[in-house]
Amino acid sequence: MSDSLRIELDQLRTEVHRLTALEAARTCMLSVARAFDRLDRELMLNQFWPDAEVDYGVFYNGNIVGFVDVAMRFQGSMRDTQHLIGNIDVRVDGASAQAESYVHAHHVIEQDGALFQLMVGARYLSRFAQRGGEWRIIYQTEVLDWGRWLPIVEQWFEQNREMPKGQRGRDDLSYRFLSVAE
Repeated sequence: MSDSLRIELDQLRTEVHRLTALEAARTCMLSVARAFDRLDRELMLNQFWPDAEVDYGVFYNGNIVGFVDVAMRFQGSMRDTQHLIGNIDVRVDGASAQAESYVHAHHVIEQDGALFQLMVGARYLSRFAQRGGEWRIIYQTEVLDWGRWLPIVEQWFEQNREMPKGQRGRDDLSYRFLSVAE
């Protein structure tokens, strides 16, 4: 093999590795959001290495299993949630990577018979590790940028019966729909 072909092949390997890491990080972050919204404990745990650490300040600081317990309880106390992930900026360095992912989280909370929407703009700062060819999160923290607590006065969602409604858990229509592709 010529030197120029060897150099080109090495460049292609490096680029495939980088693109694989980028896609794995993006998929992990989108799956974290889905796990929060569907209250899917197994899906959440599968995005993290078993020895992963999570630091959410006073909310939680410790191992991933404890975090998932706290997060599922917290998210489950709400009527519904939706986490939207975007602006995923990933930096790859060999078998590790760091990412900043923006999140807009919408939570509907019932309190004393009234509904409120808690909206949060935040960023997840995540470290990834590649082990055995697989990328998962090894460390994550969340930085809050803004938050809003708003009363929900209209009842459009409750009164609209024409569309299927999302479910918390694996009874959600998406699990049947997406299982075809698995």
